[in-house]
Amino acid sequence: MGRERNRSRLSRNGKTGRLPVHEMLATTFAGQSGRDHMLQRAGALAQVPLGRQGRGQAAMSGATARNLAIGWLSAALCGSALASDLREPAVPPAPVLASAPSFFVTSYIWATAIDGRSATLPPLPPADINLRFRDVLKQLNGAMMASAEMRIERWSVLVDGQFSQVTTGGNLPGPFFSALKLRSQTTTLQGSVFYRVYEDTLLALDVGAGVRFWNLDTKLEILPGLANLRIDHRQSQMWADPILGARLGVKLGGPWSLTVAGDVGGFGVGSRLTWQALGSVNYAWSENLTLKAGYRALHVDYRSGGFLYEVTQHGPAVAATYRF
Repeated sequence: MGRERNRSRLSRNGKTGRLPVHEMLATTFAGQSGRDHMLQRAGALAQVPLGRQGRGQAAMSGATARNLAIGWLSAALCGSALASDLREPAVPPAPVLASAPSFFVTSYIWATAIDGRSATLPPLPPADINLRFRDVLKQLNGAMMASAEMRIERWSVLVDGQFSQVTTGGNLPGPFFSALKLRSQTTTLQGSVFYRVYEDTLLALDVGAGVRFWNLDTKLEILPGLANLRIDHRQSQMWADPILGARLGVKLGGPWSLTVAGDVGGFGVGSRLTWQALGSVNYAWSENLTLKAGYRALHVDYRSGGFLYEVTQHGPAVAATYRF
């Protein structure tokens, strides 16, 4: 039976030895029962009457109907086959948290102005401070500012330090003393631990806590004149403030990003109050180097006996961060 059926199919397509197109499609896209059903439907379409067109077009109608049946069958089968190959909409990949630690070192310049009140040499009374950056720069002997951070998975450990020394002075009236010289050193060291509570392809939010250490060292020198008398007075104060902080990173597209960070602390443990706010726009120069520019403000209100240091340092800052 099988050989007779194959011989019949070959005879229907002449000497080429190939099956008709509609039977090849049916054989390719359907099983045995589906193939028979499609062939029956194609045959029925081939014998649809032509109605009022008359028998004069009967020869052409058979070929036309058969071609229409083949076209309909091909479109139906190929359309369903192509539809099965359509891809699902792409889903943005979830951020990958690095299991190995990453290290970041940042060097920055902070053009800070200083406003507030200070009495770092009691029993001298408090003095108002209103210094612009150009005033601070004239009296600045040196400064060092840097931070380092280690990140592993959702955890980050950040250390930030600043040191500066300014010196001012002037001549004293009268013949007994010649001049006055005042030197002030300020050291701030902060350590914080952050945990990433949220992250997607655009945002990253860290919350954490830490400690900020302060050390103020002030030295007053009154140089001798006719009295041949020199007076030196030094006052040093050190304290630590617990802080709570948060940091938000926003990707702006391409190599650009935005960072907003802040903390608050003191709570009477060290100072009465301390807070910090920072905002920067970042540009990823390369995979390892990021350049930053922004604005930073740091406030502290510390009082102990006759010692008073209530100041706000604020100004623009530029930084470069290198990733190891």
